[in-house]
Amino acid sequence: MKNKPIFKIGVIALSLVLIACSGGSAEAGCPEIDGREINVVATTPMIGEFVSQVGGENINLTILMPPEANPHTYEPAPQDAGKIADADLVFYTGLMYEPAALIELLENSVCGSEALAEVGESVFPIEFKEGGHDDHDDHGEKGHDDHDEEGHDDHDEEGHDDHDEEGHDDHDEEGHDDHDGHEGHGHGAYDPHFWFDPNRVAYAAEFIESKLVNFDPSNASDYEAAGKAYVTELKGLVSQVSELISSVPSQNRKLITTHESLGYLEAKFGLEVLSTIIPDLDSSNEISPSQLVGVIDVIEDNNVKVIFIEAEAPSVYAETIVAETGIKAVEGLWVETLRPGQTYPEFLMTAVELIVENLTNTD
Repeated sequence: MKNKPIFKIGVIALSLVLIACSGGSAEAGCPEIDGREINVVATTPMIGEFVSQVGGENINLTILMPPEANPHTYEPAPQDAGKIADADLVFYTGLMYEPAALIELLENSVCGSEALAEVGESVFPIEFKEGGHDDHDDHGEKGHDDHDEEGHDDHDEEGHDDHDEEGHDDHDEEGHDDHDGHEGHGHGAYDPHFWFDPNRVAYAAEFIESKLVNFDPSNASDYEAAGKAYVTELKGLVSQVSELISSVPSQNRKLITTHESLGYLEAKFGLEVLSTIIPDLDSSNEISPSQLVGVIDVIEDNNVKVIFIEAEAPSVYAETIVAETGIKAVEGLWVETLRPGQTYPEFLMTAVELIVENLTNTD
């Protein structure tokens, strides 16, 4: 564990050497497009899926992380620097989701700061519950669900500007740009797992569309048509998820997971995530005996029947919890990334169906 920071520094240093040798630099400025296919990088398969849906065949897309990799613990490779340096646009989740080493590599390798596009800040992110944000439902009612009924015209009036007033622009002060604090992978105030709400994915798609149109106006009509079609598909996905979750008896709509990843599913669709094994963004973190006892108490006090173990990073504490409480452990819940060949709707429906099936059948 003590060698990790040294390794990360070595990767970044080697990457910067490779950039210098290839003539690229964050200060060099991005090359002119001049009608060519634009080069786009996405950090994760999830973000890459959204970019691909909007960009289609008009972009040359590179995704840094492989399918099934845990984005929280991804170690950037030296060759990633060259991919980033060659990109006209780089889309990343942001909200302190990607590891600090990767963020530093993005900032030092990209052709210019205008090429960096943080998707998470465009989706009206909710705060982590542990940060004191308990009014998820109210937050959704003040503009976020207007996507289905009235489009996006109400965003600025009913919530978008509130982020600035309520601390959304305080990321720098609270650790958003504090990469040293990100080393242990703590998190900022806002939950980056927005893909558990298709409405937020629609906001992301429109953000991506705007960036692509700005950088490649000659193909604007293609990006706009693809973005519109994808948003329509996502609206239908909201209805499917809502119908599935409403089939679960109300007294069963409470669960325990490995770490904080289902906040948007809770906020939008009425599930109740009572606790997590790891009280942090990073599912690999260790917990204290008192924290473990706290999770067990929550399970027993609320008669929770099921604990969901995330596929990307199974918790070593799950066996202890199951042994102490007799709770049913359900494995195979993917929450961070796509599997090979998987689309976003397939990812979401697979996760929701697994949750619904096991909450419905708790005996």
